[in-house]
Amino acid sequence: MAMGGADFAKLQMAIFIHYLVTQCRWKVIGGGEVIRNPGLVFPNGLQIEISEKDK
Repeated sequence: MAMGGADFAKLQMAIFIHYLVTQCRWKVIGGGEVIRNPGLVFPNGLQIEISEKDK
């Protein structure tokens, strides 16, 4: 069974998010107003600072 382009993109995003959550820290430095309608919308954006976790 061949993997389609959309499925491959989902796999790549899952790997990226896993790495980001397990290997990095982040903190919000700007924005952050949230509207739930039906998903999450950040009308002013969400600015974060990403750094490597201490080992």
